[in-house]
Amino acid sequence: MSIIFSCNVYGQFEHRWQPDSMYQNRNVKRIIAYLNSPKDLSEIIDFDVEGHVLRVIKYSSSYNRRTRHYKGIEMISSYKYDSNKKLIQIIDSTFSVNNTYFYYDSTGRLTSSMYFKGSFKKPYSETTFSYEPFMTTIIRRNDSIVIYHNTTEYENGFYPCKSYGYSLEPKLKEGYNINGLDTSRYQYSDHKDLQRFEQNEININKYNLQGQIISSEVHQTFLINRKFDCFLTYTYYSDGLLKSIRGYIPEYFKYEFYK
Repeated sequence: MSIIFSCNVYGQFEHRWQPDSMYQNRNVKRIIAYLNSPKDLSEIIDFDVEGHVLRVIKYSSSYNRRTRHYKGIEMISSYKYDSNKKLIQIIDSTFSVNNTYFYYDSTGRLTSSMYFKGSFKKPYSETTFSYEPFMTTIIRRNDSIVIYHNTTEYENGFYPCKSYGYSLEPKLKEGYNINGLDTSRYQYSDHKDLQRFEQNEININKYNLQGQIISSEVHQTFLINRKFDCFLTYTYYSDGLLKSIRGYIPEYFKYEFYK
């Protein structure tokens, strides 16, 4: 289950990944993901011969042919495992080095993870995992105040179906500069005065007889009353690997295999 706990964790509502067993049973060596078009490289995910993620390379976004030619690497994530092949750390290399550490209970089930940005000694965010039903909860604090709290529920043990939570954001206020007879107005964020914003998402997922997700009806509410709705459809190769997701920003997937 390391894919959903890590590669996602990109925070996208699309079900971009499949259970690890899909990649392991098909000897997947590499996933090459494209965004917007089949020529617009987005990510490369490398696996070892046992089906464990080794490295994820994320590329910068592009919006036309010109920017596509100047696409660069945005982040490289390296995955580390213990002697039992449990994921214990993800190292993200960008302008700084960020780390995510994973923790397990005595039965080997993942219980939590902590994400550290740069050289900060306190975690930027914490994620807890619960089972039966499977749920994840992400919390971000500013000192003792929880400024972000979000819970995601999953169905079929893997696919997100519902998420809900809130964030505390600085209120936007107005100030004035007086210079002689001239007065100008400006806006600023008051970090001492926080406003709560609710956020909710419902995914109505449909599956085929093979258990593959074939469509998702997505309904999001965020900030005060903003809404986002879309309908996603999924297509697969003959071997069951995900081929494309369409309906919002189209995504395409190609694969390389171990012989």
